[in-house]
Amino acid sequence: MSSHRNNLIDELAGLAGILPGYHDIKGEYHPAYLDTKIILLKAMGYDLSSEESIRQAIEYERHYPWLDIIEPVHVRTLSEPLLISLYLPAQEGQEEKIAIDIALHDEHGRMLKGQRINSVSVKEERIINNKRYVRVDYEEKDLKETGYYEIRIKIAHPDSRIDGTERDSRLIIAPEMAYLPLELKKGRCWGLSINLYSIRSHQNWGVGDFGDLKDIISWLSELGACLVAINPLHAIPNTVPFGISPYSPLSRLYRNYIYLDMSGLKEIKDLSMIESTISALREKELIDYEGVASLKLHVLRQDFRRFLEGDYKKGSPHGEEFKRYLAEESEDLELFATYMALSERFGSSDWQRWPPQYHEPEGIEVTRFREENKDLILFYKYIQWLLDAQHRGLYEHCRDKGLFIGLYHDLAIGAVRGSCDVWADKRLYCLEADLGAPPDDFSPDGQNWGFPPLLPMRLRRTGYGFFIKILRKNMRYAGALRIDHALGLFRQFWIPRGMSPSEGAYVKFPYEELLKIIALESVRNRTMIIAEDLGTIPENVREELKRYRMLSYRVFYFERNYPEPSFVKPDNYPPLSLAAITTHDLPTIYGFWKGVDIQDRLRLGKYPDQRMAELQIQERQRDRQLIIDALKKEGLLPQDYKLQEDMTEELCFAIYAYLARTRSRIVLVSLDDITGTLKQQNMPGTVDTYPNWRQKTPLMLEEIIQDRRFRKLVEVFKEREQISFQSP
Repeated sequence: MSSHRNNLIDELAGLAGILPGYHDIKGEYHPAYLDTKIILLKAMGYDLSSEESIRQAIEYERHYPWLDIIEPVHVRTLSEPLLISLYLPAQEGQEEKIAIDIALHDEHGRMLKGQRINSVSVKEERIINNKRYVRVDYEEKDLKETGYYEIRIKIAHPDSRIDGTERDSRLIIAPEMAYLPLELKKGRCWGLSINLYSIRSHQNWGVGDFGDLKDIISWLSELGACLVAINPLHAIPNTVPFGISPYSPLSRLYRNYIYLDMSGLKEIKDLSMIESTISALREKELIDYEGVASLKLHVLRQDFRRFLEGDYKKGSPHGEEFKRYLAEESEDLELFATYMALSERFGSSDWQRWPPQYHEPEGIEVTRFREENKDLILFYKYIQWLLDAQHRGLYEHCRDKGLFIGLYHDLAIGAVRGSCDVWADKRLYCLEADLGAPPDDFSPDGQNWGFPPLLPMRLRRTGYGFFIKILRKNMRYAGALRIDHALGLFRQFWIPRGMSPSEGAYVKFPYEELLKIIALESVRNRTMIIAEDLGTIPENVREELKRYRMLSYRVFYFERNYPEPSFVKPDNYPPLSLAAITTHDLPTIYGFWKGVDIQDRLRLGKYPDQRMAELQIQERQRDRQLIIDALKKEGLLPQDYKLQEDMTEELCFAIYAYLARTRSRIVLVSLDDITGTLKQQNMPGTVDTYPNWRQKTPLMLEEIIQDRRFRKLVEVFKEREQISFQSP
């Protein structure tokens, strides 16, 4: 390949948002490979077949949006001027004959104003391909409220080829900052982080459910917590090994029926016939997703048949409530339920494995399937209605019990390639790339999450409609929303399909517009935002998140005085943050102390060489002593305390006392830490060689609620006089 062509590829890659390289956490620079750029550019839809086609693409990107008349979306805060620029071809003097009709509508389609601009003022001009273009600015001064608007323009132009041209653009007016509860403006609080699926209890069917969550909410209320943080509830296949990660969903708009509290269903009368099956599922060492899902689906079908013949067809209040839900959900639910019904028909939740004629949601065969399987599709809608009702009940229970934040939900960064989200609109995705993360200390091989990234320009050119729907769905009933891998709002690590994470590259995203939309939906839904800002991040990320009042996610393991490995003092944690020891992808404090994660990686061959494993063993030994030193400096351990091989209850609580002394608005306690769990829930980079997402809590929920260690935990927080940890 010629050096000239290489230069063109580099230029186009830059214009398309592919970064030339990145610095890792140690400051080492990693350039993006030319082959990676070529593959990603093709995957984005660029024609690289010749130097001429590359030059044409460069020309278009250089001059965007001058060739498109108006940008598809304008996102502003209330304090920013709302300038709408129009880009029009015009020969010298023609601008005097141009008129523009402008109509402004609200998000419900109501017309707010209409006007004609008969005299345009040229703000800028360009010559593109020997043709003159002018930029005309219109300032909208009447919009004083946040929200979504539509501007429609019609151009009267002396050139007949342009005269009568109509265009639409979405206007999004956002608040200056995201929502923050009044209680957190005045003080701080603590909450408990749980993996809901892992909960063992005497009432669930082998996987933690909404019934367990209701009991946990009541218990945490007594302890004075302000929230309960749970794993994503997104719909997943519930099949081993690839279909059980809550972070690899089939849809981010709808939920996993495995969490339904079956005891709360109106139509279920007698479970005696399946009691032995339920008991067997409860007693299994690991979660049997397929067994629980199959059993719940079997019972739900019986439940639905009774509901269909009774409430639905007879129009009872219960049936009418369901119909109202259907009307509110409209086409999104129709697509999801159709997808689920087709998954059942073809025995796969991966649309790529269906017959080709079913790959398009609007195709003839899918339309025929909808007509012939209305009850089956209605069944899957019914399941989502039940989930919505129970979810709403949990939200209300939090309010009744005084948890002023309540449910803290988690939003996955994407959906798997064979998912409903991708099937519903493939044009939004880059199907020839995978999202992931570059190699780092905790994942030496890097990470490939196995789902396609959204195309940032396509997302923008559709007015961010899908992004907005995702936010609304996941903020519903949530007092807080954690955005997994918030770095993805700024840039995403794309790995060409079939290549290793070390060969990936970062792609820029329109973060300012995305953050403003998040702030708008946050305020509308009264949902605070926790931005998971871990990993290799550019300098501006945390400042921008802070600007929009989104809490930084501070993990104790990583809060160091870099380049020194010593731990940051509590006073140096930022106030606008959440402090935690660990996450689902990292070792529990008991596992960290014993090096269980290192042992597991060694056993699984996850280190590129023995030298790296030995280095991490040495660093872990060093870190344990550094933790002891940090705790001693705070007076949380006696000065004669000696380093021990095993984590102890005393040491665990001393570390949480350390976090309680930070200035962080929220301290998040991991259930696994307090119960002494050794193994982390997920080992990045593994699938079936590690029991990811399948481990149950060592204690039954009924035992956990009575466990004295949680009462002791409350005392740890109460001792910090400078911090108010009690719910108002």
